[in-house]
Amino acid sequence: MQKYNDLLRRYPNDPALEYSIAVLTGKKLAGEKIKRAAERHINDLRRIDNDNDFIYVYDADEARKINEFATLLKDVTSGEPFNPSPYQRFILAMIQGWRNPETQGMRFKNICISMARTNGKTQLLSAYTLYNFLFGYPKVNRQLAVSSIDISHTKPLYKYMTYNWEQLKKGPFKKLAQKWGVEYNQNEMRIDSQSTSMKRLSAQASASDGDHYTTGIVDEYHLFGQGQREFINSMTSGMVNNPLAQMFFISTAGLDPNAPMYEDYRRYAKYLESGNWNDIDKDLVLIWEQDDEDEAYYPEKWVKSNPLMELPFMAKNLREGMITERDAKASQGKLPDFIVKNMNMWQNAKDNAYLPLDLIKDAIIDDFSMFGRDVFIGFDFSQTNDDTAIAFVFPYTGTDGQTYYHLYQHSWVPIAKAGSIEAKEQRDNINYRDVETKGFATVTRDRFGLIDEDEVFNWMLNFIESNELDVQGILYDQWGTGRFIRRLDEIKSEYLIIPVRQGIKSLNEPTKFLQEQFIKQRITMLDDQALQQALVNAVIVSDNNGIKVDKNVNSQKIDIVDAIVNALYEGQFYATEFSNVEEKPSKLPFGNKTDEEISDYFINNFSF
Repeated sequence: MQKYNDLLRRYPNDPALEYSIAVLTGKKLAGEKIKRAAERHINDLRRIDNDNDFIYVYDADEARKINEFATLLKDVTSGEPFNPSPYQRFILAMIQGWRNPETQGMRFKNICISMARTNGKTQLLSAYTLYNFLFGYPKVNRQLAVSSIDISHTKPLYKYMTYNWEQLKKGPFKKLAQKWGVEYNQNEMRIDSQSTSMKRLSAQASASDGDHYTTGIVDEYHLFGQGQREFINSMTSGMVNNPLAQMFFISTAGLDPNAPMYEDYRRYAKYLESGNWNDIDKDLVLIWEQDDEDEAYYPEKWVKSNPLMELPFMAKNLREGMITERDAKASQGKLPDFIVKNMNMWQNAKDNAYLPLDLIKDAIIDDFSMFGRDVFIGFDFSQTNDDTAIAFVFPYTGTDGQTYYHLYQHSWVPIAKAGSIEAKEQRDNINYRDVETKGFATVTRDRFGLIDEDEVFNWMLNFIESNELDVQGILYDQWGTGRFIRRLDEIKSEYLIIPVRQGIKSLNEPTKFLQEQFIKQRITMLDDQALQQALVNAVIVSDNNGIKVDKNVNSQKIDIVDAIVNALYEGQFYATEFSNVEEKPSKLPFGNKTDEEISDYFINNFSF
C-alpha cells in the first residue's frame, strides 16, 4: 500500500483509485484483464506529472459528481435506491473522471465494457447515459443514441432511463423538470430547450439516420454480425470531427468468433497483455472474465467475470443460481453456453465446430525459425472468389521429445466478385490489408481482381529456396491445378508431388490427425488472422467414410484449412514408417538408395 500513498493523498476517497489498488494488492480477486486495466489507471495517474507527451488529466471532482448522481436513482427491478457497487463506481469514475483539457471533454472516445450477464451493466450505463443526457457536453445540441441488433434489445437501457427520470422529476429534480421541459415517448427522450435528444436505434432496420451523435451506445454487441458493421460506421462517422463524442460497446462474450466484437476483443487483449497502453490512449477497455475454462468448477473465483459478487448478498444469490445453471448445461452437453454467458469467455460453439476457440488461441507463438527445416506443402487453388492458399507444415521435435507441427501459410486474395478489398474484408471477417502487411497474404493487384498463377508459382519457389526448405512432399487438390503442377514437375522433378482426392474417404485421416494434434497441444502457429479465422470457420461434415472440414456459409473461408489438411495427407506419417504414397522409382541413379547400398555399389564394382 505504501507505494500508492502519494496517489491516495492526491485523490482521497476516489472510487477508481481505490478499486485499482484493491485489485493490484489482491484485496479484490480479479482476472488478468482487469488487473491490466487497474495497472493502466495507476500508470496514467503517474504519467500526468512524468510524461510531457501525456495530455490527459484525471478530475476526481467530475468522478465524484456522477457517482453522487447515481445514488439518486432507483434499481428498476426492486424499486430500491441504487447504491453502486465498487466496480460500478470504478467504471463511472474512469469514464467521467479522465478528461482532455484541450477539448474540455472526456478522454475516452471508445469504451468497451464486457462482463457476464446479470451483473448490472444495463443499470450502470443507464445512469451514465441519463447523467449525460441531462448534464453532458456540449451544453446544447447533445445527440445520444442507444442501439442494438434490433429495437427490442434497446428497451432495457431506455426503460431504465425513463423510469428513473420519472422518479427524479417527482423528487429532487422537480424544479429542473419544470425548467427544461423533458419529454419522452417510446422511442425518444428530448430536452427541446437544449436541442438535446436520446433515441433508440435498430441495426437491422436501417443505417443510423445521419445525426452527429455525442454519445452512442451499442448494447449486446456480440449479436452484431459483419452485416451490421455499416450501421456502426454510420454512427461513428458523425463523431469523427466531434472531440466530445463517445462510443460505448457493451456486451457479454458470444458463441460465434466471426462476430465483429471478437475481432475487437482480440485486438484490445493484445494491448492489455503487452502493457502497450500508449497506443490506445483514447480507448477504455474493461473486461471481467475468467482466466481459464476450468474455473467454471470453482465458484469462489467467479467474481472475476461476475463483479457483482463482490457484494456478499449478491454473491450468495448468484452462486446458487449459477451452479444450478452450470450443472444443467453440463448434463445437456451445452457447457460452452454457460462458459460464454456466465464466465464471459468466448467460445467457438457451433454444434459442428471443428476446433474449440481456446485450442486455436493456445497454439499461437511469437516466433518460429523455418530456415533449413523439413516441410510438407499443401496447395488449394482458386481464381476469383475463394482465396488461393499455400500451407506449410513443419514437423519438429519439441523439448519433450514429441513431434510437433508448425503451421504457416500464405494466401492470395482475389477481389473480383467482392468489387473492393473493403467489401472483401467485411464479407470474410478478415482484415486482409493487415494480414498482407504482416506477410501472410497478397491482395491481388490485377485490374480484374484475378489471381496471377505465375505470381503464386514464383513466390512458392522463392520461399522454398530463400529458406532452404527440405521439401518432403507437395500435396494438392487436382481441380484447376493441372498447369501449375506440370510446370512444377518439370522444374523440380526431385519433389514428391502428390494429388489428394477431396472426398471424405481420402481426407478423413489427415482431418482427424490435425484435430488430434490441436487437442494434444502439439500445433504451433504465428499470430496470423487469416489462418486463425479459417480454423474458426471450419465445421465437420461426416458420412460412413469418416469426416472432412467444410463451412456453414460461403463467406466463411476455409481454404487455408483445406491446404493444411492436404499437406497432412502425407505429413501425418512424418514420424512413422508409413506412407500414403507408393514409392516411385527415382529419376536419379541413387535416388532411392541408402548410404549403405551406395557404398556396396562401388565396392561391388559398380553393381547392386
